[in-house]
Amino acid sequence: MRPLPQPGPQPGRRLSADQRRRQILESARELVHSDGLDTLSVESAARSAGVSPGLLFHYFGSQRGFRAAVVRLVADEVLGQVSPDPTLSGSAQLRGGIETFISFVGRHPSLYLAVVRHVDRGGTGTMATLHRDVRARFAEWILAALTGAGTPRTPAVVATVHGWLAYVEELLVGWLDGAEVPADQLADLCERSAYQLVAVAVDDPDRWRAIRTALDRRP
Repeated sequence: MRPLPQPGPQPGRRLSADQRRRQILESARELVHSDGLDTLSVESAARSAGVSPGLLFHYFGSQRGFRAAVVRLVADEVLGQVSPDPTLSGSAQLRGGIETFISFVGRHPSLYLAVVRHVDRGGTGTMATLHRDVRARFAEWILAALTGAGTPRTPAVVATVHGWLAYVEELLVGWLDGAEVPADQLADLCERSAYQLVAVAVDDPDRWRAIRTALDRRP
């Protein structure tokens, strides 16, 4: 993973509005990492960033807007971990993405939970929209690899990929809650279940064998 830029203040220079906003978000990200999203407030974030609470309201409008911006930063970090490498085969991209994702979640559990668990009541609003956006990005990467290998983009295949992502989310939440499954076995479960579920959605054993062969082929 390429580290996120750390803007930080430069001696003798006044921070621009974008730099100050980024500094505030980075400080808040560290608070979420150490204490979780539930304890994050405008006051604690302002204290950590060395600015006034009023400045946070100036940049983000409200506490909800501020939290949404923090979780968006976290979500972008998660997405950066698993973006596909076009030089690898489709199957290598999937396995590598799963392993990298599990490693990230294990190192930063509170950041992961901030993305997948903190949605507004009833599944609407900014947090729920953000969660759907993240899942949609994941799904499109997987579907691109599958269709590139000859998988038909049917409603059944699309629904299956989205369902598999929900399964992986719940599997990782259970893992963080103390499920005694080694990380490599967890990656195996995620990988094998993806292929098995998509095979059912394709519903053509001969075609699926050809797809699996194509997925193992490097570009």
